[in-house]
Amino acid sequence: MIRFLTAALLSSSLISPAMAQSVDDVVTETIDFKTPDSAATSTARQMYGKEFRTVAAQRVWLEDPDDDYEQLVVMMGAERNCATGCFVAALYYDETQWLEVWRRPGKSVGLGPVGLTGMKPIYDGFRLWKWSGTNYLAQPLTQERKPRQPTEAELAAATDALNKQFRGGSEPLDPATVDAIDVNIQKGREVALLISSTYYCGNSACPIVFLDDQGKWIGTLKALGPDFAVTSDKDENGRRLIEVSVAGGIETYSLGDDQPRSSLGPMKITIAGSKR
Repeated sequence: MIRFLTAALLSSSLISPAMAQSVDDVVTETIDFKTPDSAATSTARQMYGKEFRTVAAQRVWLEDPDDDYEQLVVMMGAERNCATGCFVAALYYDETQWLEVWRRPGKSVGLGPVGLTGMKPIYDGFRLWKWSGTNYLAQPLTQERKPRQPTEAELAAATDALNKQFRGGSEPLDPATVDAIDVNIQKGREVALLISSTYYCGNSACPIVFLDDQGKWIGTLKALGPDFAVTSDKDENGRRLIEVSVAGGIETYSLGDDQPRSSLGPMKITIAGSKR
């Protein structure tokens, strides 16, 4: 049982997310509120009825089942039948009060099996959120990947890039610790080289070296996992932005930039019914 959610209101400690999985592999149940639970909805209305005209709820398990349901998912909207501006929230009862641990726009939600941190992941229809131990963290967009062995030229380019970054303190890349993934950043023939050796990763983030369609270095990012995604948004040079997994969620970069263009941090935990 997880009994420390109230403390999480003030806690910021997080654990590293794992490598992203396919949504089809993670989502095992979908809640669409077509047949709301009357008792759960009555409980939710007491908390959200003053702010939202539409309130519907279902009892769920966010953790392993025990003697009684202590979690709810709630759909709420300002208009009747949730025509527009609809949200779904996940609630957890910590023996003293209901806490809202997650909220995103939508009319349904997907849940997966209980993870290593004790809670189920939540899928909002766009991206997956995983429980870190204290908060739900956004994961990079799930995309199909086909890792392959890097070529000698790709390894040489990655080695050169890391030599410059580590100022001569790097070690030769072992093909066994490098995955090459073909990606579409600008011309559709770019490559991401995921480095997983302990020398470069240590106990934290790992470098991802990006090469253009000519095999030339265009940027290096660090990610936990290492997990990343190529977004549909583009920078001023026509290159697609890259999401990477970090300790507090995800950051989005334009290759070549030192600072992220945007970030999506931990889901805030609030007392259920209070305005976000």
